[in-house]
Amino acid sequence: MTLFSSPEATLTFNSASQTLHLSYSATRLSVSFGQAYQRALEEMLEHNVDKLLLDLKRNAPPTEDETEHLLQPLITALPAHHSRPLFIAAVVSEGQYQYQIASYSSAASQTVPPAHIEFNYFTSRRDATAWLSEN
Repeated sequence: MTLFSSPEATLTFNSASQTLHLSYSATRLSVSFGQAYQRALEEMLEHNVDKLLLDLKRNAPPTEDETEHLLQPLITALPAHHSRPLFIAAVVSEGQYQYQIASYSSAASQTVPPAHIEFNYFTSRRDATAWLSEN
């Protein structure tokens, strides 16, 4: 079922796996991504969905603010008192993944999601889906 659609982003819900899927195809994270991502987080809360697959694999170089676009909304949109664990898998390109791993060591500048949110990066959609299904 499609919950949100724009030229760059599509948010769907798979009832069989109880997973939201946000697919983003533009080369840069923009306002449309922010709107779709915010909608996905709202849907998670409103409908008690605890799994989100972010498909962000695109042909673009990674940027420093990409982590902020992904992790900062989790802190502001999802209440810290939320009792159920939430699982978010981001599928990114190999270059984006390597950038995230390299920049992860600078923990001082890293935004950390709340404790009840498990957030992982993957380069394979299959691996991300498997991780979500295990949780």
